Amino acid sequence: MKIQINNIVKSYTGEIVLDDLSLEIIKGSKCAIVGENGSGKSTLLKIIAGIENIQGGSIFIPREMNIGYMVQVFPNYTDTSRNYILSCFEEYLTYQQQLKSIEKRMSSENMTEEVLNEYAKVMDKFENAGGYNLENSLEAYAKGLGIDDVLEQPFDTLSGGQKTRIVLVQLLLQDVEVLCLDEPTNHLDMNGIEWLENYCKTTNKTLILVSHDRQFLMNVVSVFYEIEDGQVVTYYGSYDSYRNQRHERYLRLVLDYEQQQKEISKIKLAIRRYRQWGHEGDNEDFFKRAKALEKRLERIEKLPKPTEIRNKLTFDLKSTQVGSKDVIIANDLFIGYDAPLCNPLNFIIQRKERVAIVAPNGTGKTTLFKTLLGEVKPLGGTIQFGQTVDVGYLPQIIKFENDSERILDYFIRVCNLEEEKARRYLAWFGFYQVDMYRYISSFSGGEQVRMKLLEIMLKGCNCILLDEPTNHLDLLSCEIIEDVLTKFEGTIVVISHDRLFLENLKVRTIHL
Repeated sequence: MKIQINNIVKSYTGEIVLDDLSLEIIKGSKCAIVGENGSGKSTLLKIIAGIENIQGGSIFIPREMNIGYMVQVFPNYTDTSRNYILSCFEEYLTYQQQLKSIEKRMSSENMTEEVLNEYAKVMDKFENAGGYNLENSLEAYAKGLGIDDVLEQPFDTLSGGQKTRIVLVQLLLQDVEVLCLDEPTNHLDMNGIEWLENYCKTTNKTLILVSHDRQFLMNVVSVFYEIEDGQVVTYYGSYDSYRNQRHERYLRLVLDYEQQQKEISKIKLAIRRYRQWGHEGDNEDFFKRAKALEKRLERIEKLPKPTEIRNKLTFDLKSTQVGSKDVIIANDLFIGYDAPLCNPLNFIIQRKERVAIVAPNGTGKTTLFKTLLGEVKPLGGTIQFGQTVDVGYLPQIIKFENDSERILDYFIRVCNLEEEKARRYLAWFGFYQVDMYRYISSFSGGEQVRMKLLEIMLKGCNCILLDEPTNHLDLLSCEIIEDVLTKFEGTIVVISHDRLFLENLKVRTIHL
């Protein structure tokens, strides 16, 4: 049993996103849709879930493979979060209400056999609709995702991250065969990610993921659908196998392309020579041969130039040196607003260290950064910076003072660069000739993160605070940013739930 997608076409405002795309998803498989930001990953996921329409092609989904999708837009729901989760289980709620009604009668009437039989029948229906197993699973899932403490709070008072996890619990509880999850590890702390990872590894449901979490993909996924130029290339195996296969395919495509270009060049050269000889010798036979070669050239199906796989970056940006060994010193530091969010903090971060701030969601990680930046006053204790420390900050939400400016002009102006240097630095960060005159607003979120990181480094910052730098990035952008930071000579303090990112940076952890 499988989902079959045949030659589908999808466009927005006349711009084609998916073009003649085909793939099949076998029941029970664990799949990931991958590709650069803007390639159409989320669009394809929504098409599979039936949320987006297509302009061409066909999709066949067996009736038995009912699909669940994690919604991105939250309703205006004022009741408790627990009741929001249960609101989609209509039979459960109906029989639960009937049981409560019968229980009231049982407490006020004589316990007749008729009432007992009625109660037993409704209880059977209640259990078949999920019953107490549903309630137990709800508690377990909420605890696993770190939201068991907000189940009795009104849904509309929760943060965006809490709402996302409530919606995820609701989806996982539903009796669906196919789970479509778009960036499911966003808004989860480490414990939540590991719980969801274990759920996805052990469930028998078909799983279709869009995720930038490479460790999650390594541990869960065995089929990769990569969107490239509106079409899909399928890779089977682990994440590492996918990357190796992708590179091998790229080398084959480059070889085929270069061989065809050589053949085309030879034919064009022969055409020119035959025409030259025809003119010099006034020989019609040479013109006929040239004409035959031109027709042969027209019949050749031109191979597209393979999309470049960007190699590891090489650059020599130097941060300004810190005058002292200690970069940041916190003594009995209390952070928060009306009340402290965690115990007093005592730590020293030294020159060239890579440090990760680790804590459950909502316990003050971003508040610590805002306190270090002077945006929030400490409730107690002290913060001391070393001599000549110049702090750069990469927030979760990237903003530019003028996003209608072209990227090349922006870096020339803001970083006071000559055009040649600006182009070279941008190329180091994965921006090439074709990108130079694009407006900043036209770049994806991941590309804007790379821009902002380059800006921070060009300004000579020797201590960088990074708040979830890999969130919402495609896999390529994750690797580029990781590569940049590995080569950075200054101090890095990072908030991140990206386990592979933290492992590759070789961080020391500070627990709040």
